[in-house]
Parts: sequence; C-alpha cells; structure tokens
Amino acid sequence: MSINTVYKLLNRRPIIHLVFWLLFVFSGSFIFSYQQSFPYVFYLMNFLVHLPVFLLFTYGVIYFLVPVFLFRRAYWQFFLSLAITAGIAALVRILIGRYVYYSLFIPKVLHPKIWFNVDIFFLNLIWILGPVILFAMFKYYKNYMNTQTLANEAERKQLATELQVLKAQLNPHFLFNTFNNLYVLALQKSDKTPVVISKISDLFHYILYECNTNEVPVSKEIKLIEDYIQLEELRYSDRLTITFKKEIDNPECLIPPMLLYTFIENCFKHGCSPDPGSPWINLVIKVRQNSFEFEATNSIPKSNCQDTKVDGGVGLSNIKRRLELIYPENHELVIRKENCKFFVRLVIQKNCSKNQNLNG
Repeated sequence: MSINTVYKLLNRRPIIHLVFWLLFVFSGSFIFSYQQSFPYVFYLMNFLVHLPVFLLFTYGVIYFLVPVFLFRRAYWQFFLSLAITAGIAALVRILIGRYVYYSLFIPKVLHPKIWFNVDIFFLNLIWILGPVILFAMFKYYKNYMNTQTLANEAERKQLATELQVLKAQLNPHFLFNTFNNLYVLALQKSDKTPVVISKISDLFHYILYECNTNEVPVSKEIKLIEDYIQLEELRYSDRLTITFKKEIDNPECLIPPMLLYTFIENCFKHGCSPDPGSPWINLVIKVRQNSFEFEATNSIPKSNCQDTKVDGGVGLSNIKRRLELIYPENHELVIRKENCKFFVRLVIQKNCSKNQNLNG
C-alpha cells in the first residue's frame, strides 16, 4: 500500500463528516426558507449559530454515550443519559436562539412574544435528536458493512485452512494404503515388485507436484486412477474384473486433485479385499460442457450383503467435507449399498467448456 493511499484513507472520515454537516446546514436552511417564505440567509445563519450545539451533542452521543453505555448493554443508563443531555442541549439551543441569533440578526420587531413553552422545548428537542439519528444511521450502517466484510473474509480464510487440513489428511491416507500393497508383494517376493515401485513413484510425483494446486485437468485424475488400478490388478490377478468407461468432451476440464481416489480405494478396500470369489468394479467418468459426472459400482461379498450401513471411514468423510467446501451448492453425491452392490454417484455442476482457462 502506497503512502498516498494511506493518506487518502486517513483523511476520508473527516471529509465524510464535513459533507454530512454541510448537507445538514444547507438543506435544512433551504427547506425552512422555502416553507416560511423568508430570506434564505436568515435561516442559514440560524443553522450556523446553532451548529456547535449540534456538533457537541451528536458526537457526545455517538462517541461517548453509545460505547460507554449502549455497547455494554447498560440500556437504562444510556436512555437516561440521552434524555438528560438532549434536554440540556434543547435548552441551550433556545438560549442561543434568543440571546445570539435574534439579538444579532433579526430585527426586534420580528422577535417572538413567547420565548419558552412546552411546544418550543419539544420542537428544539426534535431538532437536537434529528442529526444524531441520521448520523447514527450512516455510521452504524457503514460499521455493519465493514463487519460483514471482515466476517466474510474470516470465513473464507477458515474454509481455505480447513480445506488444506483435509488435503493433508488425505495424502497420508493414500500413502499408507499404497505402501501396504507394496509390503504384501515384498513379503511374497513377487517379480512384480519393481513394476509396483515404478507405479508408486509415478503416484508420488503426482502427489508432490500436482496436488499443490486447487484444480487439475481431469485427464491427470484419470491417469492417477489408471495407475492405481494397475497396482491393484497386480495384487488380484485374473480374479478381478474392472471396467472403466470414459466419455470426455474436454480432458482439460478442471477438478480438485485426488477428488475421486477415495471412492476408487473404497471399491477395493470394502468390495474386493474381503471377497474370496470374483469381485468386480465398474467405473464411469463423463465430462460434458456444464457438468462433471462420476459413478463407481462394486460387488460386495455375500457375507456383507445384509449390512446396509455405509462406512467409508476417514477418507469418505474427508471427501464429503471437501465437496461441501469447494462446491457448497453445485454438487450432488449419492452413496448407497443394496443388492450386494455398493454404488457412488457424484455430479458437479461447473463450466467445462472447451475454451476453459486452465489457470482457473
């Protein structure tokens, strides 16, 4: 921020206050002059003579009575103090009118016969309270807008921080399961171990260099899924059947990194691993101009078919929270378990047009 900008900000409030009081004096003088058909200059002098009373009372209420009593919820002290100070200010205004304004600017023949009664007092009281009400409306509306702006900014920062925490939880979860696969093959002294290490290296590269951005092209997420599937196929050999259908209008459509991995992992962890038979997994990804769609269906061992409880652990809870933070009202996630099948469907409404800017 430049010195000139700071200077402008520091001097903005006095200018606003000056404009407020100029409008109050000149507009009030004009309205009274027009209604009473009396020369404008006399009413202008009237407002100028009484201006110090308006200033002292208004700023005394706004910057002393309000913070000392009202903000601290001392309501009866506030209204009692307001009534007393307003009454005093009204009396002072009457005295200034009689001994200053009329004495200096108004011919004696035009002086009122009655200087004080209940009606005159309440009329002056209304005039004293008027600027306070107007000033308070502008001031506290401005403060309210500033507070809302700060609250929104704090909420955005909180959501961004929470999202980073969720991503930090996701990656170690991924690493744990991947190393577990490698450990099993190493115990078996499998010839596939070097291939697995190569695939894991590719996956680590993706995590280290691709997952630091908010979004990645869907083509990279598909490559991650394909590498992970190849790792799992090495473990299951021919007894696992996987179909992966892709209908991609735009491979550069952007989605959050590792968005789909948890769903794929659950297909193996809760569907294939406990199934000694012939498990299967069907995956579908569709990218259209205004939407991203993902479906995953996997078989469930017959021993677990009766259990309809959906339990995805930490990974599934994290992915739900990520979707709530990134696409709060633009996504639909369906997860159900029935007929010995586990089904997941995710739809994200977003612009995936072919001329999409990859930099977000």
